[in-house]
Amino acid sequence: MKRTIALLDFVEYSVNDKIILYKNIAIQLADTLLFPDLEVPIETINAVVADFEAAILAAKDGAHSAIAIRNDKEQIADDLFRVLLNYVNKVAKGNETTIIQSGFHASKQPTPYIKPEIDVINGDHSGIVIVVLKAILGAVAYKIRYRKSTVLGVISEWIEVDISTVTRCVINNLIPGVSYDFQFASISSAGTSDFCNPITKIVI
Repeated sequence: MKRTIALLDFVEYSVNDKIILYKNIAIQLADTLLFPDLEVPIETINAVVADFEAAILAAKDGAHSAIAIRNDKEQIADDLFRVLLNYVNKVAKGNETTIIQSGFHASKQPTPYIKPEIDVINGDHSGIVIVVLKAILGAVAYKIRYRKSTVLGVISEWIEVDISTVTRCVINNLIPGVSYDFQFASISSAGTSDFCNPITKIVI
C-alpha cells in the first residue's frame, strides 16, 4: 500500500487560491492539538500569510514594483509552507486523517486495477471481434454468446458461439456500425455458471 502524504500541490495554485489555502492551514494548525510543537511559531505563520495577502491586494493595480513585491512575498510563503508540509508529514506518519486536519491535502491511494470479466477488442478486419475472457478457476470450457442491441433496448435474441476451451474467441460476420452485447458462462465439474454481466461494443 502506498504511504499517504500531505501534497505539495499548492505550488501550482494561483495566488488567490494559495492565500485561501494558507489561511485555512494556519487556522487548522493553530486549533488542533495534533501539532503541538510547530517548527515555526503560529505568529510567524500568520504574519507571513498577512504580508502575502497584503501584497496580493497591492498588486491588483498592475504596477510592476507591486507585482515584484507580491512575487517575493509569494516565494517566502511557499517556502514556509513547504517547511510546514514536511513537519506535518513527519508527525502524521502516513495517517490520512491527521494530514487532512492540518489543512493540507492528502494523497489518494491508487485504485487497484480490476481486470474485467469480459473484454471485446476489434479484429484485423471489419466485422470481426475478439472476445477475451477472465479465466475462471476450475473452468474447463466457456459458453460465449452475443446479440444486437440499441440504446433503446435489445432487438435480437442471444446467439451462442461454439463452446470454447480457451479464454479468447474470434467472432466473425458481425455488422459494422451495429452495437452488440457479449457475455459468457463458465463450465466446470460443478456445472455451468450464470452468464456474466454483458459488455456492449459497437463493431467497426
